Amino acid sequence: MGPLFKKIGFCTDFSENADQAFIVARDLAVQFGASIEIIHATTNLALFPPVHATYMTVEYDPKFIEEITQAALKSIQEKYEAKLPEGLPYEVNLRSGYPATEILRVVEEKEIDLLVMGAHGLTGIAHVLFGSTADRVVRKAACSVLTVRFRNS
Repeated sequence: MGPLFKKIGFCTDFSENADQAFIVARDLAVQFGASIEIIHATTNLALFPPVHATYMTVEYDPKFIEEITQAALKSIQEKYEAKLPEGLPYEVNLRSGYPATEILRVVEEKEIDLLVMGAHGLTGIAHVLFGSTADRVVRKAACSVLTVRFRNS
């Protein structure tokens, strides 16, 4: 029988919960000799129609989307890639769409055995309006999902 986990997915929204989840995912990858798939999914603004105000229409600039993508890559490099042990195989997967849907798509495409993510990202009114990505992923994932809760010590 081989290792329990060969591919571990780690989802980030750059929250404190995600940062804690990264530590767990990294340590499990080292323990099981697994690779890590770092996943960040942003809501694709193009999915929403342009905002119509009383006097003008607001459209989303593709340059703005590119800036968001570059900022996400930079954060991934600084917060996560720099903290991976040398030689640990990993890939970065940036997606744009509905986050839960995109995460589930990566799980299937990359044949992930275990997904590690923060238990909560959005808080307050955003959580009320959009719900929890973690809740949706846990209910629908084709693999085991480990949710990590941030704890202040």
